[in-house]
Amino acid sequence: MTTEKIKQMCEKGFATHKATLIQNTDRFLIIDWRRADGSGDYYVNYIVDKKRGSLIVSGDLGDSIATWYNHINASDLKCWVKNDIGYYISKLQCYSNLYYYESENIIADIKEELKNTDVDDLINAYNRHGSYYADTGEEVWENLEDELSSCIYGNHFQPSDYVKDFLYELDPDYWKWLYDCGKRIHPRVYLWADGFYRACNQLGF
Repeated sequence: MTTEKIKQMCEKGFATHKATLIQNTDRFLIIDWRRADGSGDYYVNYIVDKKRGSLIVSGDLGDSIATWYNHINASDLKCWVKNDIGYYISKLQCYSNLYYYESENIIADIKEELKNTDVDDLINAYNRHGSYYADTGEEVWENLEDELSSCIYGNHFQPSDYVKDFLYELDPDYWKWLYDCGKRIHPRVYLWADGFYRACNQLGF
């Protein structure tokens, strides 16, 4: 997702959300983040264990626990998770699915890996190993995307033997990069971070 799409998603999802302070002690900060009409859509509960350095997220957008293992405060934490999603993900200990796959993203990444491949080599390799027949490079990618769509199981990408054999002929080291092709951060992670930032701002943290 582009930065602009992420921003639009968060603004739309949290357009009427109000933060409610449930508890704020030396040890714990607990915030409910809910639509003004009381709906459970995009509802999130945040618990900060200040002493242990944990951010616990639960609710309509999934669940996660991130831990820093040192004392933290909400004003610093909101910026850490909002401004660097990769850093936030690195602190997650358990969580709902963090990534998702779509065939068009997988194709885009494979194309990037094979960008220096001769088109005739691409066509010939595909016709030896693909499920269909292709006359042009464009047909190779169209056919391959159809096949890849059946290789996505929930939030997992498991390439077929056809795909692996095709790629092996073009790059014997395909296994080093194929399994990360199409891997994108799930929108829920951005929503967890943005919601916490907005809730803290509303409450003056």
